[in-house]
Amino acid sequence: MLPRLIKSTLILFAVFAVVWVATIAWWQSINRMPTTTDIVTHLVLMPAGMVAAYLVIKRALDGIRTNVAAASQAPPTPASGAASDAADGAHPESGDPTRTWRAALLATAVRAPAGNAPDTLAEAAKAGNRPGLVALDGLPAPVFAAQVESLDIDSLRTEFAARTPDLAWDDEALRALALAGEVTDELAMQAAIYAPAGFDMAVPESAAPLVATMLLPRGWPESRQAAAGDWLRERLSQYWPAARLTLEATAARGDGDALLLLDRATQAVNRPVDGVPALRMLVAADSLIGANTVEALEQEDQLFSARCPHGRTPGEAAAGVLLGAHQGATGTAETGTDGTADAAADSAPILITRTAMARLDAPTADRGLPQLEALAQAVSQAIETIAGKAEPAPEGEAATAGQADAAPAAVATIVTDTGVHPVRTVEVAQVVSTRFPSLDPVADLLALGLPCGYAGAAGALLPVVVAHHLALDGGRPVLALSAGDAQQRGAVAILPA
Repeated sequence: MLPRLIKSTLILFAVFAVVWVATIAWWQSINRMPTTTDIVTHLVLMPAGMVAAYLVIKRALDGIRTNVAAASQAPPTPASGAASDAADGAHPESGDPTRTWRAALLATAVRAPAGNAPDTLAEAAKAGNRPGLVALDGLPAPVFAAQVESLDIDSLRTEFAARTPDLAWDDEALRALALAGEVTDELAMQAAIYAPAGFDMAVPESAAPLVATMLLPRGWPESRQAAAGDWLRERLSQYWPAARLTLEATAARGDGDALLLLDRATQAVNRPVDGVPALRMLVAADSLIGANTVEALEQEDQLFSARCPHGRTPGEAAAGVLLGAHQGATGTAETGTDGTADAAADSAPILITRTAMARLDAPTADRGLPQLEALAQAVSQAIETIAGKAEPAPEGEAATAGQADAAPAAVATIVTDTGVHPVRTVEVAQVVSTRFPSLDPVADLLALGLPCGYAGAAGALLPVVVAHHLALDGGRPVLALSAGDAQQRGAVAILPA
């Protein structure tokens, strides 16, 4: 606050000084003796008018930038099937019995600046590690950024130059695609392990459907989405029969879209087609390590620095989950090829609830008091899914003391995608401390945005991956929260079976 006040005062003095010097020099050049009217007009009103005009123009430009940012954060419109299904998770109906549906969280995978394993991400968040200064190509000075080390994109550049000679692939796009490919490969190998009954790679017709959704960086044109989808489909077909494989590649429109698609996948595994259970894979990838993105953040006053503590630290990541049908929901025990119980039921005792989503009326401000209603509503709905209830979430700011007592004390940890943004940090801390008074706001609240930076489309899925590891390791429920988007808020519970 003080540096900004000093800067504004110096600018004000500079404007008056320049006008005074120029006016007095002009009077002397024409040998004019100024009157009282001249002095008031030229030495007072003119510089004051210039300052006022500057403030009006700046306020108008800030309003335009805010409106543009709000429009770009708008959720997908329910015009297509994918967007419509995702939008359903944002506005759950009161008493909806499907809110109690759960899915088996069979496997997760991650590639992030803080590590390629969930436990390393959790340790980095606990330690409060933050990215350092990185020199990026095309920028005159280093910036704070979170970069995945040893990511080779040269071979990928050559491959796509031959595959799609008419498309331009910058470094950011190739890095995002490389990260998505690594996560997809890892989950595809897990899918072969957790295949439903009767799976035999030599007999493609015996395989259950595998439906994969790839969430790609925001702003990717359809031609690039299609090329990326074809490439990822080829990688998946090495592990799964192509005839039983469905892949959808779509670009993100908001930073919370991954949770909307996760909720769609959770519902889908509870609605088997023709009685055949399917596996659902969701992979989200993004890379913001590039001169164009950094310059855009700086122009929008959203690049983290000492001058802009509310800004974002550019990062990159890929995260993915593999879901299967929850045995308790179907009431049938599947039998594997060796006659034993299905591998998913034996070795994946982790469940995931449906995602609870809420939306703020306006984008989060960079300064001032946080808006708690949306996140508190999402957390309340997630808690109800843990208890197996399907009741409407309480309206208002946050839970009361009585509601806090009703919150399941078994929740061990809260994992979020938030970073250094002061308003969002306070928002999460206040909601968590009110809803879970027994948790330590430092040790039991992991903010992955600190070590991983701003991961764009992949950011909201990182807490789910880490929460899966913590629930598997500790045997207690873990809550994954998303507050990184300007308006969307989300919460999902990961539970031991």
